[in-house]
Amino acid sequence: MKMDSFKPEQLPIDLQALIEYQDLEEREAIFHKGEAAQAMFWLESGQIRLLHYTADGQTVNHYRVQAGESFAEVALFIASYDCTAIAESASRIAILPKYLLLQAMRQSSDLAELLMAQLAWRLHQAKILLELRSIRSARDRMLQYLLISMQPEQSLIKLDQPLRRIAEDLALTPEAISRALAQLENEGVIARQKRSIQVLRRNVAT
Repeated sequence: MKMDSFKPEQLPIDLQALIEYQDLEEREAIFHKGEAAQAMFWLESGQIRLLHYTADGQTVNHYRVQAGESFAEVALFIASYDCTAIAESASRIAILPKYLLLQAMRQSSDLAELLMAQLAWRLHQAKILLELRSIRSARDRMLQYLLISMQPEQSLIKLDQPLRRIAEDLALTPEAISRALAQLENEGVIARQKRSIQVLRRNVAT
């Protein structure tokens, strides 16, 4: 589920003039973990992934950003970025200087509330991912992901990203995702047609 995201045009006109835009190539980094947090960002087009690397070189995914969403909101309140941001495709971003946003927040309680709500939503999404990744069974992890992705009172889910990216979010391999979906289908829990999945039974134990 998505929430209304902050947009650059919600800033005062005089501050909008100070915003810079940057075009990114696929796999280009916007910032790295540990760098001074000098700005948050808004994605005009493309897709961004936030992640960090463990000491042994493993990748830990934080979250993905779609066009029309802001990201790195926590930069407003910390000295350095706590992760790395990479363009997953050719992208265009708005760079929103930290000092500019803090100034605008002091002048507008509505803007401050919107940005705090955005940050709270990001933290909530991170909590959901951690809970999903803690489920040991790939079958159960995938089922819970589908249940969370459903709109209230609906049972049809249209996957908006490739299985490879869903696998990365769930800390599974694409092969494990495919096997989990096949198992759920064989059990009569779901029905699949291309990128659409119908959940037939919700309360299903392993």
